[in-house]
Amino acid sequence: MTELLKRLARLPEDKRARLLAQLRAGAEPAVDLGPVARQTTGPVPLSFNQEPLWTHHRLSPDEPTYSMPFCYRLRGELDTEALGGALTALVARHESLRTSVTERDNAPVQVIAPELPVEMLLVEASSEQEVEALLRIEARIPFAIETPPLWRVRLYRLAPDDHYLLFNVHHMVFDGWSQTVLARDLAELYRAGRNGVEPELADLPVQYADYAVWQREWLAGKRLEDLNTWWRERLADAPTLEFPTDRPRPTQVTFNGAGVQVALPPELDRAVDGLARKIGVTPFNIFTAGFAAMMQRYSGQDDVVIGSPNANRRFSSLETVTGFFINQLVLRFDLSGDPTFREIVDRTRTVVQDTFSHGDIPFGKLIEAVRPPRDPSRQPLFQIAFALADFAPPIQLEGIEVSLASTHTGTSRFDMAWGITRNGDLSTIECEYNTDLFDEETVERFAANYGRFLINACASPQTPLSYIDALDEREYERVLSFGGPAREVRATTIVAEFEAQVRARGEETALVVSEVPVTYAELNRRANRLAHHLLDLGAKPGQVVALALPRSADMVVAVLAVLKSGAAYLPLDPSNPAARIAQIVADADALAVLTDSSLTDRLAGAGRQLVVLDEIGEALGSAPEDDPQLTAGPDDVAYIIYTSGSTGRPKGVLIEQRSVVNFVDTVQELFELTPEDRVLGFASLNFDVSVFELFAALLTGARLYLAVDEERLSIERLQALMERSGITVIDLPPAVMNLLEPERFDALRIVFVGGEAFSAELVNRWNPGRRLFNGYGPTECTVTMIVEECPGTWENTPPIGLPMTNHVAHVLDRHLNPVPCGVPGELVIGGAGLARGYLNRPELTEEKFVPDPFGTAPGGRLYRTGDLVKRLSDGRIVFIGRIDQQVKIRGLRIELGEVEAGVAAFPGVAQVAVEPWADEAGERHLVGYVSTGAGPLDVDALREHLAERLPAYMIPSYFVHLPELPLNSSGKVNRRALPDPEPLSAGGPVAQPRTETERVLVQEIMGPLLRNERIGVGDDFFQLGGNSLQAAQLISSINRRFKVRISLADFFLSPTPAHIAGIVDAQRMDSMSEDELLAMLESMSEEEVSAASARLEEENR
Repeated sequence: MTELLKRLARLPEDKRARLLAQLRAGAEPAVDLGPVARQTTGPVPLSFNQEPLWTHHRLSPDEPTYSMPFCYRLRGELDTEALGGALTALVARHESLRTSVTERDNAPVQVIAPELPVEMLLVEASSEQEVEALLRIEARIPFAIETPPLWRVRLYRLAPDDHYLLFNVHHMVFDGWSQTVLARDLAELYRAGRNGVEPELADLPVQYADYAVWQREWLAGKRLEDLNTWWRERLADAPTLEFPTDRPRPTQVTFNGAGVQVALPPELDRAVDGLARKIGVTPFNIFTAGFAAMMQRYSGQDDVVIGSPNANRRFSSLETVTGFFINQLVLRFDLSGDPTFREIVDRTRTVVQDTFSHGDIPFGKLIEAVRPPRDPSRQPLFQIAFALADFAPPIQLEGIEVSLASTHTGTSRFDMAWGITRNGDLSTIECEYNTDLFDEETVERFAANYGRFLINACASPQTPLSYIDALDEREYERVLSFGGPAREVRATTIVAEFEAQVRARGEETALVVSEVPVTYAELNRRANRLAHHLLDLGAKPGQVVALALPRSADMVVAVLAVLKSGAAYLPLDPSNPAARIAQIVADADALAVLTDSSLTDRLAGAGRQLVVLDEIGEALGSAPEDDPQLTAGPDDVAYIIYTSGSTGRPKGVLIEQRSVVNFVDTVQELFELTPEDRVLGFASLNFDVSVFELFAALLTGARLYLAVDEERLSIERLQALMERSGITVIDLPPAVMNLLEPERFDALRIVFVGGEAFSAELVNRWNPGRRLFNGYGPTECTVTMIVEECPGTWENTPPIGLPMTNHVAHVLDRHLNPVPCGVPGELVIGGAGLARGYLNRPELTEEKFVPDPFGTAPGGRLYRTGDLVKRLSDGRIVFIGRIDQQVKIRGLRIELGEVEAGVAAFPGVAQVAVEPWADEAGERHLVGYVSTGAGPLDVDALREHLAERLPAYMIPSYFVHLPELPLNSSGKVNRRALPDPEPLSAGGPVAQPRTETERVLVQEIMGPLLRNERIGVGDDFFQLGGNSLQAAQLISSINRRFKVRISLADFFLSPTPAHIAGIVDAQRMDSMSEDELLAMLESMSEEEVSAASARLEEENR
C-alpha cells in the first residue's frame, strides 16, 4: 500500500485528479485506448491546443512570445559529429520537429516534412559575456511558422572543452515536458553514435499529429457539451483578478517581459512537506493554497481566479512524444469568511481535483464556452498563472558535465507566470512577468513575501488568514516607517495665538470684506464685545455655540468670539432644510445660535436662543472691549463640523484646539507664510478648509480677504477680487480652479488644492511661477494631514503625498494588516490633527477611531478613512477612490476615479464626473458628465482619447455635456443632482451596409462565418459570438477577396464591418492607378463615394 501511495503521489496532477474522481464516483476506469497511429500522410488539422497559438502568430508574427529557448553549458570533450548525428536522428524520431503550419481551404493545418536536414550552427565566442549577448539575440528571433523547422539549435564554443548548446523551439510543436523527452532521447542517441551502437529507444507508438486527429474526434458531441456546461457553471460571473501594477495597464495586451528567479529558504520546503504529510495532501495543494491566499492579500478579493498548466498527457503512449500538449486550466478559489490556512488547503484540494478532472477541454474551447467579457487590455479568464514542477536534471551527455544556462525571450505571455521548481531543499521560485506592468523589484518583493507567508501558514495552519503575516520583517518595518516629521505640539490655543498677533500688529489690516478693511485691533475689540455677551449667556468650555451668518466681517468676529468665550463653534449652513438644522442644533445641545435678521425665519425651528447680531448692536456697544480671561485649554474642543452619515443622521466631528495650532504651525513652515501674505477666504464655514483660510491668515499676521456670496458664485467677480487684492495664497476646489484663468494672478505664490482628485492638466496650468500643493484630509482630521508639492510638469494625477508633521498614514487591508507597497488598501491615519471623535456617537467613534496596534501614531489612535489608496515605493500615497465607489460593469471591477482622471485629461474639459447608470433592461453602463465651460465637446475625439488610455470596458457608454456640473456647498460635485443620460433606443433596426465593401463583408464573409443573417455594419464581431480563431479566418478571407493586407491587430482595434470596410477601401484606393480609381468611383453611388472619402480622411488622420 505504501508503494502504491508513493506512485500516486508521483502522478501528474491531472492524472491523479481524474483517478480520484473515478474512485469517488465508484466507477470502473473507462477504457480509452487514446490516439492511434494514422494510416494516411498529408496535412493534419491543428490540435485545439495549437489554435490559439496560430491566432496569436497572425496577430503578432514578429514577436517571439511563444518561443521556448533553453540552453545547456557543456564542459568536457564534446564529440560534435556524434552530436550532429544525434540531432538528425532526433528529428527523424519526432514528427513535431519536422512540422510547420500553413493554411489550406481557409483553415490552418500542420504539415509534416518526411525528412528534414539539421543545421547545427557552430559559433566561436571569446567570452561568457559574448555568449550571453548572443543567447539574448537568438532568443528574440521569431519563427516563420509556415517554414520548417520550428526550432533552431546553436553551438557556441568558448574553448575546445567548453560549449553552450542552445535550443530555441516554437511552442506550436513543443512544451516543457517535451524538453525532458528531448534531453533523454538526445542523450541516448549521442551515446549510441559516439560508441557506434544502436540506441536503446523503443519505437514511438504515436506522434503528435495522431493526437491532434484523435482529439478532434474524441472531444465532440456530448463529451464536449458536458465539459462546456461544467466550466460555464464553474466560471459564471468570475471576476477579473485586480493584482496591483506598477504602471497603468496599456489599452491593448502587450507581451514585453523579463524573468527573475529567487531561491526559497530551505525551511519552506521542510515546512510544506511536513504539513503535507500531516494532513494528507500533496505539496502542490499547499503551495497553491498559499499562492491563492497571497492573491487575496494583494488584490483584496475573496473570489480569486488564476491559471495553472495541465500536462495533458493522460495516456502512457504520449509520455515519450514531443509536441504541444500542455493546457492551461482555470482555478477559482473562494477565500471568503477569513478561513484558516488549513481550511484553504482543504478548499484548494477540492478545487484542484475538480478542475483537473475536467481538464480535457483545451483553453481555446474553454474561452468559447465561457465567453468572458472581452477586454483587449487583458488575457481572457486569467492573467496570472502558477505551477509547481519537480526539478528536471539537464541533459546527460556521456563524458560531459552539463548545467543549465539562463536565457529568455524578453517576452511574457501573461501578466505574471509563477513556477516553483523543487530540488530537495534547494527549491526556487521563478516568474516571467510583463515589464509594461511590473518592476523587477515588485516581483522579487512578492516572491519574498510569498515565502514568508507560507512558512508562517505551515507553522500555524489553524490560524485565520488575516492573522498570518505576509510581509517579511524588513518590508513590514519599511511600510510602517513613512510618517511625518516629529515635533512637540505647542500647549497653546487659537485665541492665545491670535491675541499675540493683535499685540504685535494691531493697526495692520487683518480682514477685508467687500473692500472694507478691518484692523487686527478692531477685529479683536469686536470679538471681545461679543465674547463677553456670550459669557453672560453661559458660554464656557464644553459648551457649543452655533453660527448661521452671511459671509461678512461679523462671521469672522463670531468665530473668534465663540473661541474667546471658551466654547466650541458649530457652523450651520443656512441653506439646509430647517429640520436638518434643528436636528444638528439639538444633537450638539448648542447654547445659542448666532445669526442676523435676514436668516431668523429659517432658524425659527432651531429650538435654541437666537442671538441676532444686527439687533443687539446697542448691547454689544456697551460690552467690555478687553480680552476675556482665557478659560479654554489646548485639549478643549475648538469647533464641530457635521458631515453626512450613512444612516441619514449627520455626525458631528470634534476638533481640539491643540490640533488647530499644530496644523497652523505646520502650514506656516510648509508655505513660508508671513504677515505680507494675502489669503483668500472662499470656503463655506461649515467646510473645514475655512479653518485653514481663517487661522493660517489671522495667526500669522497676514490679511484674510473674505469672498462674499456674490463673489463666490460668479467666476468673473471672484477673479476680479483675487486680481485687485493681490491674493498670494488660495485653497480652492478643483471644480472652481478649472474655471479660473491662472495667468491673471501675478501675486499668487501658494496654490493649495484638495477636497477631491484633480487632473494633471490642472497642475500644469497653475504651476508656472508658483508652488502648488495637493492636500488630503477628511473632516475627521484637522483640515489636511497628507501633502504633496507638485513642481514641474505632470502627465498623471499627482499623489496625495506624505504625512505632515506629527502625523502617520498607513495602508491596511480589511483586517488592519499593512499591505505591501503598490497594493491598494484602506488609508488609516493618525496624529496630532486627529479628531477627538464623533459627538454623542460612542459606538461610531469606537468603530472608526481604533487603537494604533503599531505604536506609531501620536496619541495612540488611528482613523479609518474608507478611502482606497496605494503606496509608491518611495512612500508617497496615491489616492484611488472611495472603497465604496468601486462599481462592477458586466462583471469587471471599475474604479470611477480612474475613469474620471482619463476624461479630465482631455483638452478643454473643465469638470467631470463618472457614474454608473442602469437602463430600463437593468443593464449597467458608465455615464460621463462633462463640462467644457463655453466650449463644445467632441465626443468622438474624447472616445479616441480614452481608447488610448483606458481599457474598452472602462470607457463610458454615454456622455452628458453640461454647462456646469452641479456643486454642493463644499464646492464638490453633487452627484445626486446629475441627470440621467438619454441613450438611443435599443433593439432598433440593423444598420444596413452603405457601400459594396460593407455589403460583401456583412453578407458574403462575416454572415456565413458566424451563421448570422442579422449583422449590422456597426456590430461588434465578438459580441456576435465570434472568437479569435474565427477572426483570423475572417481576415484571411477578406485579404484574399479584396487583395489587401489587413492585420488582426487592425481588426481587434474596432471589430466592426464599418471599420474594416474603411481600411479595405483605403488600402484599395491607395494601390490603384488614377484610371482604376476613377473607374471605381464612377461605378459607385454618391453615398458610397461620400462614405469612402470620409474613411480615407479618417485613415490619413
